[in-house]
Amino acid sequence: MPTSVTPQYLLEGAAYALEQCGLLLRDANLLYRSGSYGSAVALAAFAREELGRWRILLELRKKLLARGSVAIKEIQNRCKDHVGKQEAGMTSIVMRADKGSGLAKLLQTQMSAKPGSKEWKEAREQIEKLDRQKKNRIPGNRHEQRMSALYVDAVSPDRWSRPTTEISQTSAFDYLQDAANDYSIQYDHYTRVCTHIVH
Repeated sequence: MPTSVTPQYLLEGAAYALEQCGLLLRDANLLYRSGSYGSAVALAAFAREELGRWRILLELRKKLLARGSVAIKEIQNRCKDHVGKQEAGMTSIVMRADKGSGLAKLLQTQMSAKPGSKEWKEAREQIEKLDRQKKNRIPGNRHEQRMSALYVDAVSPDRWSRPTTEISQTSAFDYLQDAANDYSIQYDHYTRVCTHIVH
């Protein structure tokens, strides 16, 4: 029978994953500042996976405290899927409303309509629907962004996807900013809660 790890072991692993997330984001920022936007996005995507690992390990710790057993194999299985880690690391959703987009129009309608009115409720429902759809797509999309930020790929008989030309400075900035915001929330959680557990 596999030997169970301790709650302290899982807490240490979670802290190491959060630390690695911060280090990867720092390095992604250095790449961004040097104009290597594709590589910056790829590294930030790996940072998000480490953020997911942090949350998975904390969840396993909670499970261990409740039922008394978590083996190394379970940890490895839970942490091996890239999309699964992206999903676990998803702590917020950012919806950018470009001028003239459907989302921008819905937000404008909701802000200008009387709260609680039929028009306001319909706009709110549509915004929530878009939010749910985006939430379902985000983990897979982030994994695909990482892949496209790393690799040259055949797109069509006359076109190659190239990280150096496909990732713009603006999209890289947005990606890094969103990742840094999610990291800072989790880091704050760590400093408030986990340091109390350790001491």
